[in-house]
Amino acid sequence: MKRQHIRVLIVEDDLVDRMACRRALAHDPDYEYVLSEAETGREGLQLAHAQKPDCVLLDYHLPDLNGLEFLAELRNDLGETTVPVMMLTGADNASVAVEAMKRGAQDYLVKDVNRQYLELLPSVIQRVLRERRTLMEKKKVEEHLVRAEAKYRFLVEQIPAITYTTALDASGKLLYISPQVRQLGFSPEELLAEPEGLLKQIHPEDRTLVYSEIARGYESGEPVRCEYRLLTRDGEVRWFLNEASLVRHESGEPLFLQGFLVDITRDKEVEEELRQHRRRLEELVAKRAMQFEKQTAILESANASLSAMLGECRQTGNELRKYADQLADLYHNAPCGYYSLDPDGVFVQINDAGLKLFGQTREDIVGKMKLTDLLTPASGKAFHEHYTRFKECGWLRDLQLEITREDGTNLSVLLNATAIKDAASRFVMFDITGRKRAEQVL
Repeated sequence: MKRQHIRVLIVEDDLVDRMACRRALAHDPDYEYVLSEAETGREGLQLAHAQKPDCVLLDYHLPDLNGLEFLAELRNDLGETTVPVMMLTGADNASVAVEAMKRGAQDYLVKDVNRQYLELLPSVIQRVLRERRTLMEKKKVEEHLVRAEAKYRFLVEQIPAITYTTALDASGKLLYISPQVRQLGFSPEELLAEPEGLLKQIHPEDRTLVYSEIARGYESGEPVRCEYRLLTRDGEVRWFLNEASLVRHESGEPLFLQGFLVDITRDKEVEEELRQHRRRLEELVAKRAMQFEKQTAILESANASLSAMLGECRQTGNELRKYADQLADLYHNAPCGYYSLDPDGVFVQINDAGLKLFGQTREDIVGKMKLTDLLTPASGKAFHEHYTRFKECGWLRDLQLEITREDGTNLSVLLNATAIKDAASRFVMFDITGRKRAEQVL
């Protein structure tokens, strides 16, 4: 069975110690160590940057640099140590080794006079690399979560509903609320800082109902669906439909409550108008019992109006309930291309509509191609000029470009974009080929 390679850079000015490290690593049954050596700190830094080894064994005492100075110069512009470093120190320098770990070293071994540290060397290197891999995987997961949150915010903040998440404690403290809450006269920051969040704005007559529905949802795990009144900052009463569900961990443990609020004030006003209309009809029937035929005609007309209005109410309700289902379909099946570019203009995400515009597959384009790779030369130059200004001002509007598809055809498109701080920039692209043809005919 072929052993896995581990590339190790030994930065040690003592030839005997370097040879001892080589012997200690040569007999590992599971791994084959590919070693390179440096006698000085400067030479070690050059090899570390050039070879990018899996691990560096660093002696603290070097002719030109000590271990702490080596670590300082190994850091990149972000202050990160990109290569795991294991410090080798003398028995009297344990405190120095601890300080080195604070400054970026992954681990250290004390070089004892009996050279017993060499027996530990292979296992410590392997442990350091395992910890490094674990750390990198965690970092990738965190970056993925940041991108997912940015996408989630971008989507939910486009719909008319107020989207929120709350903690599962007794107070129901808000963890997130979308900017649409400004329709109540409050900023998201104000409500996030308020311990009771939106619960404080519930109409006093509806609080018992709302608290009991939320408690029932917590206990049963079933979705929460109820209608109640909220008070705006100015004291105006607004009706809302609240639909929420528990979000659970993979283990089944509930994490938080996520839902949305839809303003149904107009629907409630229509319902009240309908009730008043029905009452008026009943009064007419009581007063004009002797005019049966005329009353029948009035009732038939009124019932037809009621049915139509009730139909509109039901249709409105159905449309509101479809909002949640439409969110999942919104991104990929939009009538335009949605995609994101990193600061270098490389695709990091694209919806299905965008792939159809370009005539490409997601595997061929994401992380591999730039937008300029898919544009005609003239459009590529125009985009490059606007993209430079776009990164400075944060927006781009109605830029007309021409893309070259995989089948050789060209499409005329209209591009709009918004820059998102600390994330990939968002672009929206519309196919205007038909419009351009019509303009040419005219």
